[in-house]
Amino acid sequence: MTGTRLCVAAVQMRSEAGAVQANLARALPLVEEAASAGARLILLPELMPGGYVFSPAIWDGAEPAQGLTVRWLKEHGRRLSVYLGTSFLEAEGEDFFNTFVLATPDGQEAGRVRKQTPALFETCFTTGSEGPHTLETALGRIGVGICYENQQLWFARLMGSRSIDLLLMPHSAPMPRATLFSRRKIRVLSENLSTLAPHYAQLLGVPAVFCNKCGPFESPLPGWPFTPRPSSFPGLSTIADSDGAVRAQLGAEEGVILAEVSLDPRRKKTPSLRRGHWLRKMPWGTSLFCGLVEAAGRSRYRRSTARRERARAASSSRGG
Repeated sequence: MTGTRLCVAAVQMRSEAGAVQANLARALPLVEEAASAGARLILLPELMPGGYVFSPAIWDGAEPAQGLTVRWLKEHGRRLSVYLGTSFLEAEGEDFFNTFVLATPDGQEAGRVRKQTPALFETCFTTGSEGPHTLETALGRIGVGICYENQQLWFARLMGSRSIDLLLMPHSAPMPRATLFSRRKIRVLSENLSTLAPHYAQLLGVPAVFCNKCGPFESPLPGWPFTPRPSSFPGLSTIADSDGAVRAQLGAEEGVILAEVSLDPRRKKTPSLRRGHWLRKMPWGTSLFCGLVEAAGRSRYRRSTARRERARAASSSRGG
């Protein structure tokens, strides 16, 4: 491979918790817009089909391994002759996984990646699964980091060791309200999201596609005595080329961005990374806050009989 050019797209959109069919219907015209503009690979946000909320309502959008979302990806990947990917809430046995699937232009499944490290209150409702986080395709080796994973050093090390050609980063990353974080910390988190794709592109020497949701976010916090004020997904979806240059970026609006990027093995790097937990500097207290919330969430998940019952029911369903 000597500098192959590839047109990629990110679809930034809203999605409603539990409304799989409606969310897929909302996504379709945006996917078709990207394909008609020349995109060969189209990325949708994390948990686009089933929505994102920190309550058992998230399980309303769960699907079996070959449910509605996977069939939708394959059908429209083939019809539009594109690579098409998103993550969905997969039920298997007694567990729920956040699973990314990439469909190929011939309507097959290039592979799937399960989120390894659920974030914060996600741990109450999903569990993680280790894996290589890469997909082998005709375009090259594609790395997949699902939201929170991209903030952690283990993931950056893994992508460097796997010598990927392209990085996909589907997100459902809302901005917290000042009731939980100071305004300064919120600015740091926002800047972190807006610069994540070029940071990885420079680090690894490969193109990076960051795709986040937009629109309102309202959710309870499990185990907390209050429900925070409604917040929002900030969008900020970004496409960065393998030299780190930002080729396209959205604000908070729903829409599509496209850009031609270079898959050039001569630019690829194996990064030398410091030791620690976070890829970049995080606000003070982040590690302690995240660690406590996630430990409590994992304990709650393990003890939940409702989770086991809901997962068994969803995994044995026809999936719509």
